[in-house]
Amino acid sequence: MTGSTYWTRLRNRRLSRRAVLRSAATAGVGAAGLALVGCGDDDDDQQAAAQQQAEPEQQQDAAAQAADQAEQQEQAMQQQQQQAAVAQAQQQDGPPPMGGELRISDTSDLASFDIFLTFGYKAALHGHNCYPMLTQFSNNPGQSSIDFQPELWLAESYEQPDDVTWLFTIKENAVWEDKEPVNGRAVTAEDVAFSWSGDRYANFPNRGAILPSLVGVEATDNRTLRFDLNGPLAPFLLYVGHHAGPYVMPPELLVDEMSRQTMISAGPFVIDEYDPGSRVTYKRNPTYFDAPKPYADSLVINFISDNSAIAAAFLSGELNTTWFGVAPPIVEELENGIPGATWDYEPNLVIGGVFPDIGLEPFTDPRVRQAMSSAIDRDSILAAGGALETGKWSTALPPMPGWWVDPKEDDALGEYYRYDPARAMQLLDAAGVDGLSEVPFHTTTAYGPIFAEQSQVVQANLLDVGIEVELVVNEPTIHYSTIFNGSTTGVIGHTLSVASIEPDEALRNVFIPDSPRSPIPNGELMADDARMAELLNAQRVEGDVEARKQQIYDLQLHIAEQMYSVPWVNAPVSQVARPELSGVNFIQTFAPAPSLEDMWFNNL
Repeated sequence: MTGSTYWTRLRNRRLSRRAVLRSAATAGVGAAGLALVGCGDDDDDQQAAAQQQAEPEQQQDAAAQAADQAEQQEQAMQQQQQQAAVAQAQQQDGPPPMGGELRISDTSDLASFDIFLTFGYKAALHGHNCYPMLTQFSNNPGQSSIDFQPELWLAESYEQPDDVTWLFTIKENAVWEDKEPVNGRAVTAEDVAFSWSGDRYANFPNRGAILPSLVGVEATDNRTLRFDLNGPLAPFLLYVGHHAGPYVMPPELLVDEMSRQTMISAGPFVIDEYDPGSRVTYKRNPTYFDAPKPYADSLVINFISDNSAIAAAFLSGELNTTWFGVAPPIVEELENGIPGATWDYEPNLVIGGVFPDIGLEPFTDPRVRQAMSSAIDRDSILAAGGALETGKWSTALPPMPGWWVDPKEDDALGEYYRYDPARAMQLLDAAGVDGLSEVPFHTTTAYGPIFAEQSQVVQANLLDVGIEVELVVNEPTIHYSTIFNGSTTGVIGHTLSVASIEPDEALRNVFIPDSPRSPIPNGELMADDARMAELLNAQRVEGDVEARKQQIYDLQLHIAEQMYSVPWVNAPVSQVARPELSGVNFIQTFAPAPSLEDMWFNNL
């Protein structure tokens, strides 16, 4: 990609947290005060400046020096990681060897191979192996697994004549695999436009990313695609490569809904065998436009739900890498049992939480929803998952680098998230609520046994402040069609929602009143919140990074005050690859094909 883009500016201007703290120390303001710079009037600014000048220089210098040292250590660590990745690549004489079988696991089977026809992430996990998109997440040596940046994939190049027009040229050597009904024909701009057009995209589960900005998509010739928007869209290049799609598939595959049972590939792998309930086996695509990748001959996705079985499979070599992490309870066992393995640890970016029906009394009152948040002991929830030391608390955002603000460190946000049963009961008293009983509290087996245990922690926390909930445990199919999308009213839902790559996505998926991916029952009532709508729309088009950060901070604070959802916690995602694999650089996504393409076996 060429030209100065929003993402280039973001990368150039992004500050590490330690750099921000160093600046704050030099200026004589704390992290909480820094987040509010620009909100006061001139008199406030002058008063703050006078206070800053009165602070002892020695204190400022010490704070700045400590921050400098911390940042230098962080930079040194990052440099070492980058050097290690480069050294690993340089060990090979010539290109990486071809061959071997990547073996990974997922907790359960998928309902359909067509992500247009199903909720949930599992169709995306598989679809990205076969269905290319215009862009994808870059996967450079040393890049953080949660630093999502776009790079061209199916597109050979792009142009942006103005803020609302994007032109993409499709790679000339991109072809569908040689089987009926496409028989190896070229991938065309019409194929791409098909995924973005008409009712197909208008009913797509992930349509909220671009559809509000989309005027139209047109194939101007076989290899050229034109997007027309109704205004600037800051994360556009990232959104057209979103791990939830829309994926590019041949329209012929929709005849008789063949797309439910199989895929026709133009991507790195082709389906070789599907054994429902057991595994999906893929082979290298011999006509992949990014050949010689993938380096592995095959990829096997095994359906294994039991953590002990997963650990045993990794220790024996039956599994050799991950694509969406391993559960916290078995991390230590694998760390000790697989010397020389490659590990990556980053907080997960899945939005989740407790979602009361905001149209159901007394949950119509924000004070009642705030009381629920103050009643929940988030550290106990992390401890139940073995992640007390490494987990984070969500706000309206998961812990996205550069955007999320830690409520443990920010006093204004912390008021709404700290475990404080006394405050919870005060809020309930102020709202005129003297206890609640038998409110249906829906959770699920979809996310494994730890999630069910954590639901019981929430149930006990709420009971401590007089909110008695009746635990209802739903199997995955029912959960995804009822609680996951907020369509069941009169209940409190407990669910994970979406794995977000961008703050706009995280916020809009949950808090736009008509979002198809919001778990908030009666979420259409949020349409009355003019302030939230104003901020959501403003940050989406804002090209100045610092101005956008302020808008997103304001959104986190405003949504905390309203507490439309009671945010959850974010345990770390621990990724591992056995030592026989090289070229390992993980991406925390449910579309991990770029990282799988780059891996090779060093023991062939």
